[in-house]
Amino acid sequence: MSKNEKPSKLNRRDFFKIGGVTAAVGATALSSLPGKTAAKELDKRIVDKIVTTHDDFPAEVRSDYVPPRNWDHVQARSFFVKEIKAIGETVEDDIVADGQAFVEKMNFAYDNEKVGYNQADKALLAGAWAMNNYSAGPSPAAIPNFGVNSWEQRQEKAHFALFDNDYVVKEKYQFTNKQEASNQIKRAAKLFGADLVGITKRDKRWDYSKFLNPIPPLFRKPLLAPPSKEQMEELHNWGPDKFVTDWSDFPFEPKTVIVMAFNMDYEGIATSPSFVGSAAAGAGYSEMAKVPYQLAVYLKNLGYNAVSSGNDMGLSVPYAIAAGLGEASRLGQAVTYKFGPRVRLAKVYTDFEFVEYDKPKSFGVMDFCKNCMRCADACPTKAISYEKEPTFEPTHDNKENAWYNVKGVKKYHVDAKKCFKLWGELGDDCGMCMASCPYNKPDFWHHRLVDSITAAMPGPVHDLMREMDELFGYGNVEDKESIKKFYSPEGKSYDGH
Repeated sequence: MSKNEKPSKLNRRDFFKIGGVTAAVGATALSSLPGKTAAKELDKRIVDKIVTTHDDFPAEVRSDYVPPRNWDHVQARSFFVKEIKAIGETVEDDIVADGQAFVEKMNFAYDNEKVGYNQADKALLAGAWAMNNYSAGPSPAAIPNFGVNSWEQRQEKAHFALFDNDYVVKEKYQFTNKQEASNQIKRAAKLFGADLVGITKRDKRWDYSKFLNPIPPLFRKPLLAPPSKEQMEELHNWGPDKFVTDWSDFPFEPKTVIVMAFNMDYEGIATSPSFVGSAAAGAGYSEMAKVPYQLAVYLKNLGYNAVSSGNDMGLSVPYAIAAGLGEASRLGQAVTYKFGPRVRLAKVYTDFEFVEYDKPKSFGVMDFCKNCMRCADACPTKAISYEKEPTFEPTHDNKENAWYNVKGVKKYHVDAKKCFKLWGELGDDCGMCMASCPYNKPDFWHHRLVDSITAAMPGPVHDLMREMDELFGYGNVEDKESIKKFYSPEGKSYDGH
C-alpha cells in the first residue's frame, strides 16, 4: 500500500453515476460526434463550467519572499562548479558528483543490452537535443545571454550578412487596439511552432535577481564580423569579477513577458525513464530554442526590443501560471489544460506593452493534487512531497539546506537534489513524475470529460479518478513495453496515407 493509499469512499460503480457534470456539458450528445469535433465542442462547454479566471496570481506569496539567483538552479551549480566557486559560493560534493555522472552518461554512454538505452536510443536523444545544444547552449541550466537568447539589440543589419533581420527596426508598428496586438502576436507564436501561448506583465518576483554567465562574450554567439579590438581586449581581461551580472546590465526595461508551451511527445514521455523519454524532452528544448527566438525577431521587426529565454532569465512556471497557461502542481511543474504537465516552457521579454494581457486560470489541479499523489509514489528518490497541503517552506529531508527551493510561495516543494541524483544514476532526465500524472493523457475528448468531473467534484472523487487512471493502464512508469510501442509503426502514418 502506497503512503497515500486509503480506502475510497466511492466504488467504481459510482464513477458511472456522476451525472451532474456530464449533463451540464452535454456529454451524452457529444458521444455521437467525431473525435476532434467532440473535443472542440467539449472545450467550449467546459471552459464556462470549470475554468476559473483570477485577477491576481493564484498562489499566496509571503512578504519576505526573495527572488532566486540563476545559480540557485541545481544544474547551474552542478555544471559550472569551478565558476561558482570562483565567485565565492560553495558547491556540495554530491552535487558535483551527480553532475559529472549525468554529463558522462548522457553524452558518451549507451548499453545495447538495456532496453531504452541502446545506441539507437542514444542517437535519438542526440538528434532531439541538437538544436538546443547548438543554438541555446547552457539555457537549460539557467545560463542567459547565449546564442539565440543573446541580449544584444542591434539597430541595423549586420554588414557582412546577406540576409539578416535580427535587429530592432526604427519604425514602431502601431496596432489598432490591444486585442489586435495580442491576437497577432499569439498567431505568430503558433505559426512558429508554439502549442500554447499567453501574455502577461513582467513581474520582477519571477525574474532571477542576478545572473551567472562565465562564458566570455566573444564566444556566446557566432561572429558576424572579425572580432574588434575592444572584443579582444575584453576576452583578454575576462575573469570571475565579470561572471555575475544583474538587470542593470540588461539593454532595456521589459514590460511584457510572452510565455509559450511546447507539447512533448506522449509516447516518448511514456517511456520514462529512458533515452527515448529524454529525447522527447530534448525535442521540446530544441523547440524552446527555435520558436522564442523567431518571436523575438518578429517583435524587433515591429520596432520593439525583445530577448528570447528558455530556463534562463526567470522562473517559467509562475510566468506560465500568470499568463493563463496552467496551474501549479505537486510535481512542481505547470499543468496545462490540454497537455497536462507534458510541456516545456519558454519566454520572450519585450518592452512592447500595448497588448491585452491574459489572466491566471485554474481548473481544479491543485485540489486534485491534494488527494492524488501518484507522482510522489512514482518518484524512486521520493523527491516529491507527500504533504496534504502546499506550504511556504520546504518540508523534505534537506529542508535545512534547500538553497534550490524558492521559499515564501505557497506550493509543493520538490527536493531538487534528490531528483538530480537520480539523473546522475540514470544518465537521463527521468520524467517519471510527468509520465505518471493523471493529467498526462492523449488528446481524446473523453479524457477532457473526466478532467472536468475531477475539477467539479473535489474530495473522494479524486481518489476514484486516480484508481480509474491506473485501472485503464495510464501513467505506468519503467514499462519496457512502452519502448516497443514508441517505435512500432502501428497506428502511425509516415507518408500521409
